[in-house]
Amino acid sequence: MGQRVLYFCSSLAMCILELKANSIPFQVIRQEYHYIDLDVNPDEHSIQEVPESFYIKDWVSKKPATQKSGDDWYASGRSLILKVRSAVLPTDANYLFNTTHADFSGLSFGKPFIIPLDPRVK
Repeated sequence: MGQRVLYFCSSLAMCILELKANSIPFQVIRQEYHYIDLDVNPDEHSIQEVPESFYIKDWVSKKPATQKSGDDWYASGRSLILKVRSAVLPTDANYLFNTTHADFSGLSFGKPFIIPLDPRVK
């Protein structure tokens, strides 16, 4: 659909785990990926959280339903950020940023950093 969304995780470690779950090799992460820190004040930026009732049994395998939910959120423009449970580690969260939302231009992004993965991680 060509939606412009930025994808963030609750921590850098969570990002690495998400990349590994998508079969990205550690060497590629070291060479081609970077990270940025982003502080978001919930008093200044609208954050919608996916309700607990959405996370039915086997929700991870129901991709069409989760994608439709994300598509609906994006099209509605009702919030800058959508907070969703990580499928890889459900105790953590991922954050989708709608880059077409009016509040997006008010965000300040820092410079990118190389991911400092220990060479022992293979």
